[in-house]
Amino acid sequence: MKFGLMTQVQMPRPWGEQAELRAYENAITQAVAAEQAGFAYYWVTEQHFFYEIGHSPCPDMILSAVSQRTEKIRLGFAVILMTVHNPFSIAERVATLDLLSHGRVEFGMGRGSTPYMVEALGVDHATQREVAQEAMQAVMSMFAEEPFPGFRGRHFDLPERYVVPRPIQRPHPPLWIAASNLDTYAHAGRQGFGVIGVTRNSTKETKPAIDAYRQAIRNADPAQFVGAQANEQVAAFALACVHEDDRTGRDIACAASRWYNGDNDALLNPIRFATAGGVEAVRQKFRSRTNDELIEDGMAIGGNPDTVCRAVERWAEAGLDQMIFILQAGRTTHQQVMHSIELMGEQVIPRFAAASVAAA
Repeated sequence: MKFGLMTQVQMPRPWGEQAELRAYENAITQAVAAEQAGFAYYWVTEQHFFYEIGHSPCPDMILSAVSQRTEKIRLGFAVILMTVHNPFSIAERVATLDLLSHGRVEFGMGRGSTPYMVEALGVDHATQREVAQEAMQAVMSMFAEEPFPGFRGRHFDLPERYVVPRPIQRPHPPLWIAASNLDTYAHAGRQGFGVIGVTRNSTKETKPAIDAYRQAIRNADPAQFVGAQANEQVAAFALACVHEDDRTGRDIACAASRWYNGDNDALLNPIRFATAGGVEAVRQKFRSRTNDELIEDGMAIGGNPDTVCRAVERWAEAGLDQMIFILQAGRTTHQQVMHSIELMGEQVIPRFAAASVAAA
């Protein structure tokens, strides 16, 4: 099991003076602390116009700042919205960050979780899957071929060009697809990509999707994208908190999880989760469970280090390769996040590292 930390820079109101400045400074501080604690990955989402819910429209800039303050932790786009950027721009941004980080980029791709974000940037919901697929094909060709021979599809007509800079990781950084729905796991596998899921569903509900992913990726056609290399990895993110007191850790994690999954009064909350049945369906799924049931089902991960380790073990048994924690969510404070990172580094991550050595 590998461990990641994810942020989308949540900022529930009320805000104080220069709240966004502090939020960005905190995110970078948390990333540096995560590397020191032994986290292997740091992921940043791309969110547009999501007042309170996600103030991270430029993940490449956050990750670039982190790249200059860290040495080992891998830096992940979770994800770049392939529908709202020109493919040339995507290839340039990913390669530039790969250079700045000395080859530590993870390239996650997605379409956007709600029309509210992408429609304002000119994306037609009816064609966004086609647009994303064409953008992926073009970017893969840009990484694999020099010069890029050009690409013509229904949505892009791109001329031949030398696309610079070139990434350090050849032919490209590891590829991932976001999976907010369980059906997307197999879809990611068929394309040969790693998958980043979410623990909005229990371990029991998610395991069949992970199994379907494994079967799909091992039968995937490696030639469907020019120069693409398979990345068989399953990751999922969970709202989490680690605390010496088990009850405190459980309650903080579950409060953050409920807020993140729609149980809040944020202005834009009603338009969230368009691809997951709407906010009310998600919210009710969490309201129908007690805090301890959320922990037991793996839909939130919180408690003391022992409880957290048991929860991670259940996800590992379900087939997960990487457990990604969102610690900064809802009303969780920066101090609580830093304390969780510290305890993770001291009492959680080392146990799994020791288990990996023993297994080897």
